[in-house]
Amino acid sequence: MTTRVAWERPEMGMVDSVKADTTPEMSEYMHTYFETSSESSGDMYAWRDEETIERLEEEIDALSSAVEGMEQYHIVDKLGEGTFSTVYKAIDLHHDLYKNDVWAKSNTVRILPRSQGRKHVYVALKRIYATSSTARILNELEIMESLRSQPYISHLITAFRTADQVVAVMPYTRHTEFRDYYRIMPLADLPYYFYCLFSALEATHKMGIMHRDVKPANFLYDPRTGYGTLCDFGLAERFEPSEWRGKCHHTCPTDEHPHGRQCINHATYSTHLLPGGALARVANDEKSNAALYAPRHTAMGPPDRVGYLRNDPRPGVRANRAGTRGFRAPEVLFKCTDQTPALDIWSAGIIMLSFLLRRFPLFNANDDTEALLELATIFGQRRMEQCAMLHNRTFASNLPTVDHAGKRIPELIQQIRPALFEVEEGHPDPAAYRQQVQHVVHLANVCLYLDCTRRWTAKRVLQHAFFQNLQPQAPP
Repeated sequence: MTTRVAWERPEMGMVDSVKADTTPEMSEYMHTYFETSSESSGDMYAWRDEETIERLEEEIDALSSAVEGMEQYHIVDKLGEGTFSTVYKAIDLHHDLYKNDVWAKSNTVRILPRSQGRKHVYVALKRIYATSSTARILNELEIMESLRSQPYISHLITAFRTADQVVAVMPYTRHTEFRDYYRIMPLADLPYYFYCLFSALEATHKMGIMHRDVKPANFLYDPRTGYGTLCDFGLAERFEPSEWRGKCHHTCPTDEHPHGRQCINHATYSTHLLPGGALARVANDEKSNAALYAPRHTAMGPPDRVGYLRNDPRPGVRANRAGTRGFRAPEVLFKCTDQTPALDIWSAGIIMLSFLLRRFPLFNANDDTEALLELATIFGQRRMEQCAMLHNRTFASNLPTVDHAGKRIPELIQQIRPALFEVEEGHPDPAAYRQQVQHVVHLANVCLYLDCTRRWTAKRVLQHAFFQNLQPQAPP
């Protein structure tokens, strides 16, 4: 049986719980912090200009006439648009004609039993574009179906199609745009946000599913209630141990090692095992894994001219690169062919770092090469070389900006936002605040290990001291 958290949140207007994490110049934003989390009116005419409204009305009319079944819903707003889909807010006109207990009382805590006096029940309609492959659409719907009743995950109510037009129906989840609160959310509220997120990831990973696109836009959070819902499984895929290719220097995940473990792979071709390579000195020692962290002078040095061959005869590496730039894990950027659920933990760690540094987006590279260099400016060239070696890749750069020892995540946070570690004068419990900062910084660190085998699992994260004051209890 799944559980949900019995939150004990401050009433609106009380600022004692947020005072420690709010400077005086930020106080003017606190009213906005609460107000923007109130339920939207669902009025698509409220802030759009006439031209945009006209286009939106034409878009809604076209959808309603193209898909059979749309007469059951009245679209009132457009919530968002992505590469593969558009999401609308709509009124479920025939809500009372169906048995809705399955989703209205599900463990997605935002979806509570509806009061009889409420006029409308809102749902989210996800129109999946015809440009998506049928296999991708089927995969998304099957994954959402298998995750029904799991906590903090968007519930699939139903789906229908006409020809190549597919619409998925989910409960509407009240939420606030990430950009409206990431700079002003109190430190005391972060456990609520990440408890929901990591609970959703634990349930997802337990069922052998990788979300692959964890980012703020895909986690619908309401600061007023402290509830969040993981959504958009369009890029999700099932982890299949039988499809493990074994081309890297880490093992397939097991119950004992959920993210695998380091292991020098002698069964695959690797330049690191050639004479002069970092792993060559232990080529005959199958028990040693220390070579993955061999001294730098044992590694093959980069060529004098770093770059790509104009006519490279080598075959290209094919690996899943699904995800959003700025949130892709190092193993994805290195095109590792054997990826694990650890990539979702990295993405969640990037969200946490955005909160702590009050910067978003943290990374904004144009391609994977630039993204790797962005990481190298933080972690240093040596650690990037070790990470590349783990995935049987080579990282080489002649840029002086990455040729340094690198920083740990706690050092990075201290450097960019030292104010986080300072207790505001008059705080009622300075010791508790310092401990909470220590816990959240450590949690960010264990989520952002370059080595995917060392990253904590979602299950282990939920046992972290950062969540010690959140006591789950079974729903009544």
